[in-house]
Amino acid sequence: MQLEFRHLRVLLAVAEAGSIRKAAARLQLSQPATSAQLKRIEHELGGALFARGADGVTPNENGQYVLRCARDLVVGFDRLRESARAAAEADRRAAAPLRAGGTAGPLVPLLVSALFELVPERRLTVDARRSVHTLAKSLSLSKCDIAVYGEFPGFPLPVGESVATRTLLREPVFVLLAEDHPLAGQEAVRLGDLADEEWVMPEADESGVHAYLRLTCQSAGFTPRIAHVTPDLSVAQILVAGRRAVCGVWPTADVCAPGTVKRPLVDVPFHRRLLLAWNTESVASDLAGAAWERLLAAYLSLVRQRPPYLAWWEGGGEEFARGGGG
Repeated sequence: MQLEFRHLRVLLAVAEAGSIRKAAARLQLSQPATSAQLKRIEHELGGALFARGADGVTPNENGQYVLRCARDLVVGFDRLRESARAAAEADRRAAAPLRAGGTAGPLVPLLVSALFELVPERRLTVDARRSVHTLAKSLSLSKCDIAVYGEFPGFPLPVGESVATRTLLREPVFVLLAEDHPLAGQEAVRLGDLADEEWVMPEADESGVHAYLRLTCQSAGFTPRIAHVTPDLSVAQILVAGRRAVCGVWPTADVCAPGTVKRPLVDVPFHRRLLLAWNTESVASDLAGAAWERLLAAYLSLVRQRPPYLAWWEGGGEEFARGGGG
C-alpha cells in the first residue's frame, strides 16, 4: 500500500478519539474497516504506532513521533488550501467587473472617480437609479457591489445581511427661493416662515421623502402644500423663479438658475444621512474603507466649490454634518 494524505487523518482521528470505534464514527467508516486501514498504515510505516488495550489505544513512542509529523503536514496542507482558495477568489474578484451604483445626483460621480483611482486596472460598470429602494434591492441581491445613497431619518432602507454600510456624513437640505422672494435676503430661512408656500417635489417613493417633509414641517407648526410633482429639476427651477413654489435642494447640487437663490434652513430641520454601502461577498473591506476615505475627501472638495454650502459649513454646519459620519 502506498501511504496517502488521507491516511494521516486516519491516524490523527484514532489518536484524538482514543479508540478505533470512536475514530470510525468520526470518519464515518465501519469499525472493522478503520481497524484494517490502521493496520495497513502501520505496516507501511514499519511497525505498530499504538498500544492496544481494553480501554482503547494509546500512541507508543514511534506513534508519537509519527503523529507530530502528521499534524504538521495536515496543518500545512490546510493552510495551503486556504491560501490557494483565497488567491483564486481574489483572482475572480479582479477579473469580474466592479458594479458601482447610487441614486442619481452628484454623489455617484464622486464614487466612480474614487474607484477609478483605487482599482484603475479593473473594469467598472455603473448603474445610477432614481429609486433608492431599487438600489438597496440590487445590493441585497448581489446585482450591485458598491453604492452611495442618502437615507432620511426615520426611513431606513432594508438591505441584506451581506451588505455593510458606513455613514459618510449628514447632509442638510437647502431651500430654493425666487431671488425676489421676501425671504431671499436672509442668510438662513426658518422652516415655519414657509408655511404659506406651495412646494414642488420629486415623485414620492420608498425613500419616504414626502412623508419626511410632512413630518418635519408639522414639527414646525404647519402641513406643507405639495402642489407640484416633477422629477425634472429644471421644471422645479422655473416654478421657483416664477414665485409659484419653493423646493428643497441638496447643497452640493450645482443649481441656482437665473432668478433663484439657495438658502440654508435654520437649525437643520431637514437633512439626510449619506451612506456608502457594499456587498461584503464581492468587495473587500480594505477597498470599501479606501473608497469611503476618498469619497469623503471628494465631497469636502465639492463643499468648497459651492459658496452657499461653504458659508453654512464654516458658520457652524460642519459640526452637524460630521456628527453623523464614521
